[in-house]
Amino acid sequence: MKYWMILKQSLKAIFANKGRSFLTVLGIIIGIGSVIALISMGNGVQASIDSQIKQLGTNTLTITAGGSRFSQATNQTSAKNSTQTAREGVVGTVSTLSENDLLSLSDTQKHPDLKYVDGAVSGTAIIDTTSGSLRVAVTGNSTSSFQISGMTVESGREYNQKDIDTKANVAVLGAQTYTDIYGTSDALGKEITIADAQYQVIGVLAHKDESGFQNYNEGIYIPYSAAFVSFKTSDFSAMRAEASNDKVVEAAKTDIVNTLLANHNITDPKLADFTVMSSKDLLSTVSSITSVLTSLLAGIAAISLVVGGIGIMNIMLVSVTERTREIGLRKAVGAKTSDILLQFIVEAIVLTLVGGISGIVLGYAIGLGATKVLGFTPIVTPRAILLAVGVSSAIGLVFGIYPAAKAARLNPIDALRYE
Repeated sequence: MKYWMILKQSLKAIFANKGRSFLTVLGIIIGIGSVIALISMGNGVQASIDSQIKQLGTNTLTITAGGSRFSQATNQTSAKNSTQTAREGVVGTVSTLSENDLLSLSDTQKHPDLKYVDGAVSGTAIIDTTSGSLRVAVTGNSTSSFQISGMTVESGREYNQKDIDTKANVAVLGAQTYTDIYGTSDALGKEITIADAQYQVIGVLAHKDESGFQNYNEGIYIPYSAAFVSFKTSDFSAMRAEASNDKVVEAAKTDIVNTLLANHNITDPKLADFTVMSSKDLLSTVSSITSVLTSLLAGIAAISLVVGGIGIMNIMLVSVTERTREIGLRKAVGAKTSDILLQFIVEAIVLTLVGGISGIVLGYAIGLGATKVLGFTPIVTPRAILLAVGVSSAIGLVFGIYPAAKAARLNPIDALRYE
């Protein structure tokens, strides 16, 4: 009964000064709302990126040029010279992924854990379209690219090993690229210019939903051997491999590393001039980065909670001054110091809880609004809500103690005489 009366008196005091009470909780509302909104957006970004990485395939391995610290100058050296080159290194993005690497990894008898291996040569071309010139990404690939990416041809055919062996100037268009260039006209047999060379269109890909970090609908695909000639290079910008199944991904990764080290005459894995990453590795790396960014944003937003707590303390101190005679009267008729202390603490906690709950609603509303603007859906987790409520309650308790203690220490006689 005693605690119910204290709660009742606290609520009465709060509603007696509605304007002041609203200004008190406003800082908490903004602070909690900011924390909830930023955490939910961070979770949404992480979930979106995780989804895209998983779409790459759980058994897909990505091989990029350059080690973890730097790229190497060349792999056309002896073992001794290669080791020396690896020590010195060069700044840049010089690739050392060669056709020999692709052919050696494609040997399924020596590498039973690898189902497909693909090498990519990247470039661009300016193509005349129905609405003007358009710069289009051009990728030179092996035939395995279609299997790894899950691309299918809607009309015509994809290039084959014979096209690669003969360095044929043939091209397959992505669905969107075909529409941009030819509209609804037939593209098969037509020619397009890539790096001053004429390529014949032999196929058009079926539309494919965006997968991972690449939109396969917007691009032109040619044999990597022809890309070597057109783009004047002899190395791949990157390679991909697909393990036979999910269980052998790590074994396949080890196999790729050992094979490339041997191909490049490098004995120390720390000096590798390439990096092999699985989808799991990418997921782990991206998750750690987004987690840090989310925590940083939440920390910045939490500063407003401290500001809101200071605001509560100031308002409560003003309240103590305004209610000095009331406190003196209550103590004169028998109210204990602990009763006065408890009432002011309850008032502070109630204000922060109301602000916390309102802040949660505000943060969730901001998240819903952001969904319509951003390319991902913010995720509000129970953990974030519990954290917000807990922090708001703690702030009310911490910043409400000093004003409550000041009120409780008032001498009843001096308080009754206070004007």
